[in-house]
Amino acid sequence: MLTVLDLLNRFLGYFNIQDKAKGKAFTVVAGVANLYVLYLAIRSLRYAGYRIQGVLFLLLFFVLLYFIALNVLYYFTNKTTKLDISPLIEKRLGGNPERMKAAEAALTKGHQIGAASGVFAQQELLPTVLTTTPKQQENLANLIQLLTTAGTITTNYQGLDAHAIQRVAQKTHKPVSAMGGPVELPYYRLDIQGDQVQVLGGLNALNAVSLGDVTQVGLMPVKAALKDYQLAAGHVFLQGGEHQRPGRHGLLKENHPYEIVVQIAYSPRADVTGQQN
Repeated sequence: MLTVLDLLNRFLGYFNIQDKAKGKAFTVVAGVANLYVLYLAIRSLRYAGYRIQGVLFLLLFFVLLYFIALNVLYYFTNKTTKLDISPLIEKRLGGNPERMKAAEAALTKGHQIGAASGVFAQQELLPTVLTTTPKQQENLANLIQLLTTAGTITTNYQGLDAHAIQRVAQKTHKPVSAMGGPVELPYYRLDIQGDQVQVLGGLNALNAVSLGDVTQVGLMPVKAALKDYQLAAGHVFLQGGEHQRPGRHGLLKENHPYEIVVQIAYSPRADVTGQQN
C-alpha cells in the first residue's frame, strides 16, 4: 500500500494539482488498499494456524479505516467530528491550538504594522508612486533573503494547514499571503536630495539600501510635494510572494512579484502656512 501511495505521489507531482486534490486521490487509494487488508484478515481467519495473523490484519484494517474516515471528512466535506484524535495528538506533541487560532487571526487581519519611524494618523498619510531600477530590484531581492534568514518574515502561512487557509480566504474574500499579508520593513527612511526622493530600507539602519524612487505623492508630483510639505516615511510594506486563493476544487497557489508599498507622512511647511495666512 505504501508503495502504491508513493508511486501515486510521484505521478501527481508531474502535474499542477493542488494539495487537497492529492489528498482526495490518496484517500481513495488508501480505501481500496484497506479492502485488501480486510481480504487478508478474512482469509487468514479461516485457517487455524493463521488466526493470530488474521486478528492482527483485522485490527490494522479498523485502525486504517478510522484514519481513512477522517480523511474523507477532511478532504471531501467541511465537517469535523468529536472522534478526531488529531488535536489530542497535537497537544501531546507540544502543539498549541490557541497559537493556531492567533495565527489564523493574523492571516485574516492582513497588514502587519510596526512603528519603525513613528506613529502617524491615517489622515497624515498619502500613497505614493514608485519607480525602481534593476539595481534597486536586486537590493529588494537581497533584503528579502536577509529578512527570511533572520526570521523577520516567514512564508509558511503562519504554520496553518490548507483547511485553516481556506477558512481565512472565505472570511476575507481575498487571496491569502504566505507572509500573512503586507509586512512592514524593520527599518526605513526617505533620502531627500534636492527634488529626488529615494526610499531606503533594511534590517536596520546599518544595512539600509535604496529600494525605489518616489515620483508622486498622493496626486502631486514629488517636486511639488517637496515644495509645499515636509515629507517623512510613514509606512513601507513588503508584499507579494506566494499566495493561495479558493478555486473550484480547493486552493490554488499563485506567485506574485515582491514589491514595496510606501505611505508618506506629510505636514505643511511653516513658510507655506505663513503665506496662506
